[in-house]
Amino acid sequence: MQLNVVFFARLKRETGLDQLRVEAPDGCDVRTLATLVERQTGVTLRGCMVAVNETYAQPDTPLAAGDEVAFLPPVAGGSEADDATHCALSDQPLYLDAADSFLVRPQYGAQAYFVGTVRSPNAGKVVHWIDYEAYAPLALRVMAQAAQTARERFGELRVYIQHRTGRLQPGEASILIGVASAHRRAALEACDFIIEHLKVQVPVWKRECDDSGEHWVAGQTGHDTL
Repeated sequence: MQLNVVFFARLKRETGLDQLRVEAPDGCDVRTLATLVERQTGVTLRGCMVAVNETYAQPDTPLAAGDEVAFLPPVAGGSEADDATHCALSDQPLYLDAADSFLVRPQYGAQAYFVGTVRSPNAGKVVHWIDYEAYAPLALRVMAQAAQTARERFGELRVYIQHRTGRLQPGEASILIGVASAHRRAALEACDFIIEHLKVQVPVWKRECDDSGEHWVAGQTGHDTL
């Protein structure tokens, strides 16, 4: 059977490919496919997470003809999901005014915001820029799921999540999260929960240029890996 394999971040650079059509045995699982891909491309997929048809999967997940399989290096940490949730990826600057206009409603007496910016120096080295790369369909889905999980924990909320892609300079905002709630404690705790969740779940990678050159920023994995 034929499968469509998709590469991101370091894997895309190492293979020189965005996608690869692979002939695999009928009914094989993700781990078997990974072995085939490693043989064909010469890259190692050890430690990578996997998504099948834009949903996180396990190494023993069985595959069917025509499946799209994305191999995802550890993550470094738009659309409207529903009327009370805004999730987006953008190559343009992020603005608090946009989040404010979405979140502020008469019934919500509290808004909490988190803005993450490119830091320099980092680990004792001057950072010149960071390139952000995302697996967009899955990233948006993970953002929406984070908002829904926050509601299950903290009650009724409006949630605004936006993440930058492309090249950012030190001081530029890379992520903006806003939460509105009737009371401040729920807004503050939900905002903190969402950022901690996204740090390990959202498939966004960072390639940093500092005084020592370019390198991928070490990431985290929130799912089983190969």
